[in-house]
Amino acid sequence: MKISILASTLLLGTLWLSAPGEAEAASITKTICDPAADSDNGFGSGTYQGQFYSWFELSQNNITDCKVKIGFYNDANRHFRAEWDMARSWGEDAVGGLGWSNGSRNRKIGYNVGELTSNSNIQKALIALYGWSCRGNTSQEYYVVDTWKGPGQFVPWDENASAPASSRGTVNANGATYDVYVVDRNGAQYCGSGDSRNFKQYWSVRRSPTSIGNNHNMDFRPHVNRWDNSDLGFDRSGLGNGYQIFAIEIFGDANLNHNGAVDASVWLR
Repeated sequence: MKISILASTLLLGTLWLSAPGEAEAASITKTICDPAADSDNGFGSGTYQGQFYSWFELSQNNITDCKVKIGFYNDANRHFRAEWDMARSWGEDAVGGLGWSNGSRNRKIGYNVGELTSNSNIQKALIALYGWSCRGNTSQEYYVVDTWKGPGQFVPWDENASAPASSRGTVNANGATYDVYVVDRNGAQYCGSGDSRNFKQYWSVRRSPTSIGNNHNMDFRPHVNRWDNSDLGFDRSGLGNGYQIFAIEIFGDANLNHNGAVDASVWLR
């Protein structure tokens, strides 16, 4: 998704981080409510304590009251917390996290999701390695979804079919099976000028979510190798031109005000 956010509010909440195996006291020292005003580049991305971040809100209805926000901790790891209270809606969307300004096919990460809450009874909050592949006029958005909040298996929505997407096969990675999806989209995208255009989303979705509060591993290469087959058409040569983050994505719920929180950390392996 493309990016924008306002006032840098300082939060002084303290909690314990369990990143690669050691607990440290950490506090949030940067919060983004408005991607345009609070980020380094005015488009929701930048660098904080040497770590790349990105944050996007689709409608930006919650900017002035900061009901949808992300905060970054003052420790050496890529550690963030997002909280949301979205008005009842079908199309609201926010996505962001910490990672790297340039994607890599060979990236191996470890991560820990210490908290993931949502009051929605359908899957409206997911955790993924997320990014963009950009080459020439080609924009491709991608997700490796490892966990989510809500019953059942997460399946991306195909807006063109007005139905859940159809699986295009599977890939095995890190001891788990992932279903693969390719979805056509039209709208604002990250690559180039960020204009609205047609682009494809590539998804690998774990068949069962990973556990909360434990360390997990993810290798990106098996997913790229599957997407890059001739039947799917992913362009891995553009990965270095787009960012790659460990992200939370939050969706609006048409039945209620959607609220929840996530606390997560990610590190290179």
